[in-house]
Amino acid sequence: MTVDKEQARAVALAARAELSDRLGDAWWFLLVRGLLALGLGIVAVFWPGATLVFLIRLIAIYALLDGVLAVVAAFKTREVAASLLPGAVSILAGLVLLFWPEGSGRLLLMVLGIWALAQGGLMLFAGFQADPEDPDRSPTMGIGVVAAGVGLILLLWPGVGAVTISWLIGIAALVVGVLLISLALRLRRVDRRVEDLGER
Repeated sequence: MTVDKEQARAVALAARAELSDRLGDAWWFLLVRGLLALGLGIVAVFWPGATLVFLIRLIAIYALLDGVLAVVAAFKTREVAASLLPGAVSILAGLVLLFWPEGSGRLLLMVLGIWALAQGGLMLFAGFQADPEDPDRSPTMGIGVVAAGVGLILLLWPGVGAVTISWLIGIAALVVGVLLISLALRLRRVDRRVEDLGER
């Protein structure tokens, strides 16, 4: 009986350690992604007069960094299915936007719209797949709604002015950044609780 209790305790401690490792890896990836989104949002909102090519290059760099972080997080946290596809889509969109910024404005807006719509759709899918009791479900779905909304606007109304596009992208990036940072800090708190439980 004592051996069974000791084995159960050892299994529980190992599970807590693995959970703590996964949370420890995940939270800071989300924090960095949130800070990048905030930076993009601040530039786009407070400097809307920047040329469209400059804004597209900035978005391309953000998409590349966000995609790389998502792919790294997918392998570090062992959540390959959830993060690998959005990361790959971000990297692909970032490369297209970075190496072809002088392409026709309408085509570039279409690439931006498809990227935002794909990101939003994947986040919404992840939110719907999550447990309804999961506190991270609402922020994930919120990010999905914002990204999908921006994607639809860019695809359906590509003729809107550059300043309007800048503000739209900036506001969306600020909202996504705040949600990602909030999610990261929540995961960090959970990680600390798991660590505290492991020490008892």
